[in-house]
Amino acid sequence: MMTDKQQLIDEAINKIIEKAGSSQIQSDIALDEEQLELLSQLNIFCVQQVLDDEEVKRDPRKIGYKTNQEFKTALVALCLSRSLINPRAPKNYNKEYFDANINVETLENNIKNITFKNIEEKEVDKALNIELVCDWMIYRDKNGKGIRALMDAKTLHQDLTDYQKGGDPVYEFARFERKLYEKKQSKEIFSKESAQEAFRNTIVQQVAAEIAKQQIASGQNPMELVNLLFAPQDYNYAIQKMLDKPISTPLIEHKKKKKKKK
Repeated sequence: MMTDKQQLIDEAINKIIEKAGSSQIQSDIALDEEQLELLSQLNIFCVQQVLDDEEVKRDPRKIGYKTNQEFKTALVALCLSRSLINPRAPKNYNKEYFDANINVETLENNIKNITFKNIEEKEVDKALNIELVCDWMIYRDKNGKGIRALMDAKTLHQDLTDYQKGGDPVYEFARFERKLYEKKQSKEIFSKESAQEAFRNTIVQQVAAEIAKQQIASGQNPMELVNLLFAPQDYNYAIQKMLDKPISTPLIEHKKKKKKKK
């Protein structure tokens, strides 16, 4: 049976956990309601992450402090990931820069204050999106499989070629987001080129059909048109040849001879 003393200790710990998870988020840059809610969820996640920390187990009063550390790590990873997928990001936007410019502290009235100092507001705004934050939670989850879980979730167990696992967690996560971005861009480019090629082929076929109708109507031999289009391997070249130089056919020559006899 739980002793009264142990019960008081557990109640005190639960109050600390509840307080850490219910902090009101504020920032030195303008954030919309969706982003503030996203950061509130991230804060709760960070509280859960630190409960198994050895220092926290020895002294539960450090829950708030450790939560802020975990929160800062998350923000550094999000901003670094954004900088790696943004070709216009400043060159000095590395982990050390974000670590020096991001600060998370708990103020009076349980307000969690976040400052980004010299980081461009537009870059922070782009970094605080639901997909990137959820990716970090999957990756960082203490009960999960880290980068393996994130990779499986984002690629449907297909992995990413040339991706190097390991190293500092912030860099490992950011490198993954960069590789994933490259893969998405490659697919989009291929899809766009395929659509353009299909459109070009459709137009060429429609033009060829119309030209063929006109030439047949003018008296050209249909079989010679067929031979012109299907004999060459280069279909586009055949179309161009037909457009540039109409075929002279026996049928046309026969009509001309008839006119001369008259």
